[in-house]
Amino acid sequence: MSQSLTKVSIVFLLLVALITTAQAQHNDTPNSIGIRIGDPIGVSYKRYLPNNKAFEFVLGGAARGWYDRYYEDSFDHFSRYDDDRYITHRVKSTFTALGRYLFQYNIPMEGPASEGTLDWYWGIGGMLRTAKVRYRYQQENAPFAIRDDERNDITMGTEAIGGIEYTFEDIPLTLFGEFSLFVEFVDRPGAIKFSGGTGARFNF
Repeated sequence: MSQSLTKVSIVFLLLVALITTAQAQHNDTPNSIGIRIGDPIGVSYKRYLPNNKAFEFVLGGAARGWYDRYYEDSFDHFSRYDDDRYITHRVKSTFTALGRYLFQYNIPMEGPASEGTLDWYWGIGGMLRTAKVRYRYQQENAPFAIRDDERNDITMGTEAIGGIEYTFEDIPLTLFGEFSLFVEFVDRPGAIKFSGGTGARFNF
C-alpha cells in the first residue's frame, strides 16, 4: 500500500474505534475489523445489526498490475486520445472505498466445526476508486511525437455481493470469502467486472 493509503487506513481505524466506543453502552451488537485480501486489499470493518443484517466498510488499494488491462482498454474511451496510438501505461497508485448493506443467514452444521457459526450473506453496495495513471502514446498524425500524460481516474458504481463466513466459538475471529459483480456508472458506464476476496476479522 502507498504511504497515503496507510495514513487513511489509520484514520479509518481510529474513527471506527471512537464510534463503537460511543455506541457500546447503547448497542450490544458486535463489531468486526480486520484484513481483506483480494480486490481491494485493505481494511474491512463490519457492524452486525439486529434481524440478521450488517453494514460493511472497506478501505484499500490494488496490487501492482491488478488493473492493467482495464486502463489499457480505457485509453480508447478517452476523447483526448482520439488521434493517438497507445504504447504503454503505468498505474502509480490506487485507492478504493466500499460501503455495503448485507443480509446474513445461518447455515446449520454438524460435527466438530459446529462449535462455531457458519453464515452465508448477500447484499448491495457502492464503490469509489481513484487511480493515478501515466500513459505513454504516439500521435497518429505528423509530427508523430511520443508523449506522456498523467491522469487522475475516478471510477464509481454499484455492486452485488455474495459470501460465506465462519466465526469460531472460543476465539473472537471470523474468516470469510466472497465474490462480487460490479457495474460501473463513472467513468465507463456499463462496464462490468467480477472480483473476489478473502480475509479475517477480529470481533469485539
